[in-house]
Amino acid sequence: MWVAGADGRPHAGDALIVVCDGMGGSNAGEVASRMAADTVVREFAAAAPGDTPAALSHAVQVANSEIWEHSRSNADLNGMGTTCTVLALKADQALVAHVGDSRAYLVRAHRARQITTDHSLVAQLVARHQLSPEEARNDPRRNVVTRSVGVGPEIDVDVVDMGEPLKNGDTLVLCSDGLHGQLSDDEIASFAMGESLEEACRDMIELANARGGPDNITVAMLRFERNATSPGNPLGRWLRSLAGRGGEGPASS
Repeated sequence: MWVAGADGRPHAGDALIVVCDGMGGSNAGEVASRMAADTVVREFAAAAPGDTPAALSHAVQVANSEIWEHSRSNADLNGMGTTCTVLALKADQALVAHVGDSRAYLVRAHRARQITTDHSLVAQLVARHQLSPEEARNDPRRNVVTRSVGVGPEIDVDVVDMGEPLKNGDTLVLCSDGLHGQLSDDEIASFAMGESLEEACRDMIELANARGGPDNITVAMLRFERNATSPGNPLGRWLRSLAGRGGEGPASS
């Protein structure tokens, strides 16, 4: 998980959060996920002000190209790739760029709404009504992704606009499949409504591990709060108590 603050960025917003879950033999997955996160942060910071969705998409596409070229020139890294879910925050607005089967959720009023679409085989089968969501959770093909960063020369990037301002108390959750594969959406919502985001992250990871999840689960939770001293002000602040397992970059304050 990588977190970058807005300082020095011409248009980017309050924060940029990147969650990547690498895949590949030996340490190839770790290389891919680190390259993706570093490249996305670099490219987004360098983008011209104005079109944040285009800047997000371009940043992920550049990451895809760089990982693809790097894997082609290093036999030990051949075939490496990574999921990539990027959350850009500006005041009470949020945008998500997404490739793979990591997820972003909006938790509001005790309900978790999945913002992203899983790029996975079982998600396609559920969409075709060939599997139920419950069957997909235990299907042996559940780890087969249909889209990932770095496995080909080009990539389609989903960019999701929330379409409305965030409300006081809204919590955004980004997580790898090791978490959402073990916890239901209702369970994620229940944890996300807790007072301490750091404790919620830790407790979710512990529960997922107890149910057989992998050791490298990553989760980030962010809660939006209106300015209590000026409730009419459309701006607010993000509580960025983050936790996870896996690579972590410098957290913004």
